[in-house]
Amino acid sequence: MTDTTIRKSVFLAAPKSRVWEFLSKAELLGKWFHPAQHDLVQGEDYVLTSQKDGDRMCWGTVEKADPTDYMKWSFTVGPLNGAMTTVEWFLEDTAGGTRLSLAHSGLPEGSDGYGLVMALDKGWHGFLANLHDMD
Repeated sequence: MTDTTIRKSVFLAAPKSRVWEFLSKAELLGKWFHPAQHDLVQGEDYVLTSQKDGDRMCWGTVEKADPTDYMKWSFTVGPLNGAMTTVEWFLEDTAGGTRLSLAHSGLPEGSDGYGLVMALDKGWHGFLANLHDMD
């Protein structure tokens, strides 16, 4: 693993408190990302599952949670073979709502890992776009 980092931002017409709910509440995570078994809470492990068959999609630990401002996860998926990466979420007030930024770091480097980095990049792009349909 290295310092390869995916960075994404999305502007949402919702207050930080509502965006935070979509990052942390089990019943809302599945609306834009993957369903969770329970709310994401600092210091606790999480598992996000497939909407189709309930299989484990990604998992890790919520390392830090500063409600409505910042969340940090250790994060892995099957193709990482148990190697943990880091996903950080940054929430900032904007004139019309919230800017949500993601930094996914510790990703594989080199040609062997590039396909996975591209897949994760495409995935994050789509998942963040789903947040525009918050309701």
